[in-house]
Amino acid sequence: MAEIAPARRPVRRLRRAAAALGAWLALAQPAAAATASPPDVAPAAQAAAHYRIELDAPDAFRPLLAGHLDLYRWRTFPGLQHDQIARLAAEAPAQAGRLLETQGYFSPRITVRVEQPDAPMPTVVLDVVPGEPARVHSVDIRVVGPDGAADTDLGARLTRSWTLRPGAIFQDAGWETAKTAALSALLAGRWPAARIADSRATVDPATRQVALRVVLDTGPAYRFGGLKITGLQRYPASIVERLAPITPGSRYSQSSLLDYQAALQNSPYFRNAVVDADLQQARDGRVPVDVQVSENRARKLGFGVGVSSDTGQRVQMDYQDLDVLDRAWRLKGEVKLQTREQSGSLQLALPRTAAGYDDSVTLSQDRTDISGLVTRNSSIAAQRERIRGRIDTVATLQYQAESLQPAGAASSEVHALSLNLGWTRRDIDSLLYPTRGTIVNLQLGGASRALLSSANFVRLYARGIGYLPLDRRNQLIFRGEIGAVLANGASGVPQNFLFRAGGAQSVRGYAYQSLGLVQSGAIVGGRYLLVGSAEYDHWFSRQWGGAVFYDAGNAADTWSALKPVRGYGAGVRWRSPVGLVSVDVAYGQAVHAFRLDFNAGISF
Repeated sequence: MAEIAPARRPVRRLRRAAAALGAWLALAQPAAAATASPPDVAPAAQAAAHYRIELDAPDAFRPLLAGHLDLYRWRTFPGLQHDQIARLAAEAPAQAGRLLETQGYFSPRITVRVEQPDAPMPTVVLDVVPGEPARVHSVDIRVVGPDGAADTDLGARLTRSWTLRPGAIFQDAGWETAKTAALSALLAGRWPAARIADSRATVDPATRQVALRVVLDTGPAYRFGGLKITGLQRYPASIVERLAPITPGSRYSQSSLLDYQAALQNSPYFRNAVVDADLQQARDGRVPVDVQVSENRARKLGFGVGVSSDTGQRVQMDYQDLDVLDRAWRLKGEVKLQTREQSGSLQLALPRTAAGYDDSVTLSQDRTDISGLVTRNSSIAAQRERIRGRIDTVATLQYQAESLQPAGAASSEVHALSLNLGWTRRDIDSLLYPTRGTIVNLQLGGASRALLSSANFVRLYARGIGYLPLDRRNQLIFRGEIGAVLANGASGVPQNFLFRAGGAQSVRGYAYQSLGLVQSGAIVGGRYLLVGSAEYDHWFSRQWGGAVFYDAGNAADTWSALKPVRGYGAGVRWRSPVGLVSVDVAYGQAVHAFRLDFNAGISF
């Protein structure tokens, strides 16, 4: 049996041995060493090789051996003697064996011989047969708590997430990675002083089995203390305090500190934020939290241009004031002019309340001209939103007046006072470039004729996106939508409560919102919606990828009339600095035509 100590680094020892050999060679040839180029310079700058090497080894191991064996390192050293070549050859099998051990091969057969040792250019023949790899046989993970007793529950949890599982080939890199991941799981949680107390890999060369044992010490338990805030000039401390997901006395968690920093950085008030907790400042187990912020400019005027396959060309202007009446109220005005949509809005948002709610009031006016239907909508809305971790909940009370002008038909007007509730859960690995996880959005809303509305209705809607990685370069993306408006027909229900389909974020291959009910030559919304999509992405590099996809869906006024149409095609993906950009060529089977669809970011 052989035990591998936790800090073992065979390659590092080989480098130290190489350095020692270099010093010995320099002493043996002082004149040559004084004038020769250093051994680590590029091969083109060194003298010619003093011997040939014939390496007979599987291709998978040749780069490892050629990159670390002294036999390769010193073959161009000036003034190398035949006896020194013989010594390098004699040491090669032991060095190769240690290198193979890092890859999980503990019983190799390695032979070496020097052909024509006295010739001007001898040949060193190194024959390497790795044999069968050693595999992990058992894993024993133990966690010692702050009281010195074993924490069996925490040990079991780390065992379930252990990456170097029984049956896997034992490799030094995988062993170190697995230990680091286990320790990181403690450090990222409530144990900032956790450490690896002991770790051993016991190898049985006869059976090629490896028993792993790791003991982790959690260290003392800590709790959060108070906040120490620096950098505020314009706003009260409550702006920073109410964004905190932590409270004094709550359990320490590194992930909570990162969530807090992200919340501050995403806040419109600050351009930068750093959140840290120094364990050296802990008193009685409580760690003060240091918060450093840099405030954004109070007022900002912005302009933008863009283009979309759904809404056409776009120019926009927006104005923002983050400190209205010196009360940290936020005023935001926006005018957006697009080929098919034009809109303007004015929003007043209040600072977050002590209970964690964000309140706002919005006035808006918009006009759309899509698929033969012209709509004009004026609305006023009061909204209350709360974000807790991955969950976003929102309640909106809205009054709107809408006029409809289908092509070739008389105009009509509807109005509604509606209450709408939304719930969103984002559980993805990246907001800009998601590769794993899910996003789910649920909505419930409605209005009553008894309360300033043209019709009684209840609206139900659900949308979900799932990201499933196959490996580092390949992933599947699934998307689905379903919606229903419960009412006695669509008459009197505003169009933004009804459903249309088609476009880059719906059924590709069909024009934006071109799938719905045909009315006097225009496409209007239906009471029911069903959309599904499956996509396969392959990334050729970190920035560029390709995709193939299949979409199906439609909108209708009854379930029985809901006949999904299909669209499929291929596209290009680009991870741009501002988010994912998608360009697709899709074939709409129902219209027998190709269409170019492009989109930036995730619409959710």
